[in-house]
Amino acid sequence: MINWAAPKRIVARDGAVSGIEFEHTLLDDKGNLLGSGDLFKIDADVVFKAIGQLLVPIADGGADVLQLNKGRIVVNADYATSLEKVYAGGDCVGGKVDLTVQAVEDGKRAARSIDAKLRHV
Repeated sequence: MINWAAPKRIVARDGAVSGIEFEHTLLDDKGNLLGSGDLFKIDADVVFKAIGQLLVPIADGGADVLQLNKGRIVVNADYATSLEKVYAGGDCVGGKVDLTVQAVEDGKRAARSIDAKLRHV
């Protein structure tokens, strides 16, 4: 686990993810989080984004916007969202308990649904 680091960009090589660049951060005397200018990279071939409990879509995000209910992502019984090939679970999904245990269970069930879909494609 790396504390006090903010993701800055996803690094790609040959059209695929090869890593993530981070910036070390620090707090100023008012408690504001500031970038230090010190960058580092972690190699990765997959990136997962944790969006927190509520999703606030970007206004210019284009036509592909997730269906929301009170700031939570709407999913079906297989954890599929309103966007093709996009699944969600945990705190960002409506009607669930905001617990890590629930998020892990949702992730496990979504992974099973994704696997089943891929095997039948």
